[in-house]
Amino acid sequence: MARISSPDILTDKQTESHCSGMTKEQPLMITMDLTIKDGTQDALQVHLFHWARERRERVQLCSRKLQIWSDSISEIQKALHVVRLDSIQELVVSEFWNRETMKIFAPYLSQMKNRHFLKLSKMRADFYTASQKNSWYSWKIRAHLGQLQHLWELHVHEVLFLYGKLPAVLRSLRPLKALSLSTCALQEADLRYLLEQVASTLETLALEDCAFTDAHLSAILLGLSQCSQLRVFSVYGNHISMAALYNLLSHTARLGHLSRGLYPAPLESYRPQEWGLGNIDPERLALVLASLGQVLRDLGPTQSVQICTDFCHHQNKCQFYSLGPDGSWVLTEEGLPSLSALSV
Repeated sequence: MARISSPDILTDKQTESHCSGMTKEQPLMITMDLTIKDGTQDALQVHLFHWARERRERVQLCSRKLQIWSDSISEIQKALHVVRLDSIQELVVSEFWNRETMKIFAPYLSQMKNRHFLKLSKMRADFYTASQKNSWYSWKIRAHLGQLQHLWELHVHEVLFLYGKLPAVLRSLRPLKALSLSTCALQEADLRYLLEQVASTLETLALEDCAFTDAHLSAILLGLSQCSQLRVFSVYGNHISMAALYNLLSHTARLGHLSRGLYPAPLESYRPQEWGLGNIDPERLALVLASLGQVLRDLGPTQSVQICTDFCHHQNKCQFYSLGPDGSWVLTEEGLPSLSALSV
């Protein structure tokens, strides 16, 4: 999409204003979704970057959605110097990131003031060493995240710098509607204060494959019960007992707007000491599902309940047992649902 204020800008010709009150020509506005990646670049995007850079005073390059799949500092800087940062509404940063890249990138975050959607995933391990220098880098990125008052959706996958610091980041994210944390190490203290910050506005919550225990789950129950607008809730991939799952279902059953819940098969479904992929015990699982079915009938929740057994983020697949209207469980295998897809 483009909005052109003067067709002469395309030919580099200067024009005189026909209105005496106009003293400055309005810039050409170009809006395009952009991707910064390693390897072969999109030819149109490369040309557009160069074209806009040469006409910086008369052209503003905007991007509704920006994806960064590269750790090339030079490529990232070249792009961010051309793009109007306050035009970015969706930002995806994934893979290959190290501390030097993050050091340069962090200050740009707070300039993306109108961003509504942020996804961070798979940061490099060398970003998380115990040195004081790297701790400073992670502090800086958390500080800039905390300035994003207009953020609606936050997705974090395989990122460790929020460990023990989640409340500080979420404190200013009052209008947050969707939060997804997967394969992230979290302290019980993180969870205890997590939902208190966003309970009044949160509509979708995913806390998946985070190595939760019963104690972790207990820490979110009070805050979860205050999420009156919650529509989708997912905690599959965590290590919880049957008793903890019962308690969780009794809390979510009270949420009037909740329409879909994805829960892990409890530890009693697995062979002893063998929690993990492929270690479901069919007989144990059958007993668990029968018991859960009765619990759900007694609770009478409005949500569609799915119990996840085997899951694999790397293969992007999952097995779910869904409770049908007749009270029977149906096994389906499907791709791991994204938070955006769940909230539809």
